Amino acid sequence: MSDAKSRKPFTAASTQPHSEVEADSSTSTSADQATGTLRARIARESRTNRIAATVLTGVCALALALILTGLVVSLATGDRTARGLPLTALGSQGGTGSLLLGIGVIALATAPALGVITTVARWLKAGEWRYALVAALVAALLVGGAFLG
Repeated sequence: MSDAKSRKPFTAASTQPHSEVEADSSTSTSADQATGTLRARIARESRTNRIAATVLTGVCALALALILTGLVVSLATGDRTARGLPLTALGSQGGTGSLLLGIGVIALATAPALGVITTVARWLKAGEWRYALVAALVAALLVGGAFLG
């Protein structure tokens, strides 16, 4: 009986060699580093999203201001006709109101491409080449679609 009382209780740590215990501590350290890296990437993506959202908000606010100013100027000068104008004839027909309306609509149409281009720049800065390439192709499609019709 005295022999049973003198024995230490069985634990998993007591059966592992010393090197395996060290390996477990290095694994937890590398897991902490991986978590830190993941948090850094999430923070970078969050900053990228905030910058893109700021660009989109700014461009849309500018477009809204131009459209409203163009509408007020058009109504003040008595121009109450709505007509479609090609981009090449934007400044030659109508007046200041039509010009401001046209520029506002162009600014509103370019907002998505500017948001994507901002994201491309941020991804290039972060070294995310694959994502930057795909986003650049999307931006090219947006710009090409705007010019083709």
